[in-house]
Amino acid sequence: MPHPRRSRPDGADPVLAAPTLGELVELRVDADLAQLPLVRTMTAAVAMRRDYDVESLADLRLAVDEACTLLVRRALPFSALTVRLRVAEAWVDVHCSVPVLDPTPIDESGLGWTLLSALVESMTTGVADEDVFAELTIELRMAKKAAA
Repeated sequence: MPHPRRSRPDGADPVLAAPTLGELVELRVDADLAQLPLVRTMTAAVAMRRDYDVESLADLRLAVDEACTLLVRRALPFSALTVRLRVAEAWVDVHCSVPVLDPTPIDESGLGWTLLSALVESMTTGVADEDVFAELTIELRMAKKAAA
């Protein structure tokens, strides 16, 4: 089954659109690959609070790691990576973003994108014009695996 992939030209953030659904956690770290273990750990800790099973946690960590890796490689030097998670009983929405000089959208033909597409239910990417630099984003939704 193909996964929806579309850009969000309106800049709307579906992770923040429904403030009453789930728990919202935001983390800002240096846009550096060395910070990704912290992002993975925080992601797993937030999902564990909602009793996500080991397999769901592993898939979520991998998806967030891959999304952040794609973004950090394009980020401005010395900038910040922002990761917002909205965790509910049955799903997790993730919004990751970095400022960039080059507003070119993410290449959807690479291995990283293919891996993300296999792990998540839906995914969007976009570039928003901000005051000074463009902001590159990846948003994804991952459903909690059903208990066997």
